[in-house]
Amino acid sequence: MRRKILCALVIVVAFAGISEAAKRKVAAKKVVDDRARNIYALFTEVNPKLSGVDAKKYAEIILEAGEKHKVDPYVIAAIIVHESTVNNKAVSKGGDYGLMQVRWKVHEKAIKKEFPKVKKANDMFDARTNIFFGTEIFAYGYKKSGNDVRKGILRYSAGNTQLADKVMATVKKLQANDAKTNKNSSKKGK
Repeated sequence: MRRKILCALVIVVAFAGISEAAKRKVAAKKVVDDRARNIYALFTEVNPKLSGVDAKKYAEIILEAGEKHKVDPYVIAAIIVHESTVNNKAVSKGGDYGLMQVRWKVHEKAIKKEFPKVKKANDMFDARTNIFFGTEIFAYGYKKSGNDVRKGILRYSAGNTQLADKVMATVKKLQANDAKTNKNSSKKGK
């Protein structure tokens, strides 16, 4: 009898440990899902012509690029909103391409080195390539600016203060959506 009780106790303790780890994993996944959902909602609001499939794909790429380059994915999403209005085929008069409006003439060598499949400017219409390289450019400026987001945006945009202000406002909007989501989640859990 003691042996059965001891075995049951060991099982309960083991499951309690797994349960806590599982809870942390579920909570982390929820944060990622909430962020992806907020980016998706923003993108489809800003560009009603954007398909849901593309909005979801862009959100997932942004989360991955943000994690790789250690920057807030909301900043990346906000840059995309204000640089290209979430138009993957956007080209500026100055030769900026794609979602993040990467300047081909300035970054051609670096892009080709990092992404050997990229041969010409139009290859920057590939969302993954554009978002990852654009995020890398931002991350460099962000780190050079002492991890100051606004200064990083100014470096990314060659000093465009209007763009920096718009991006910062959009980031705050996304963060406010997070706060609302978390507040509603905690009410449901009670």
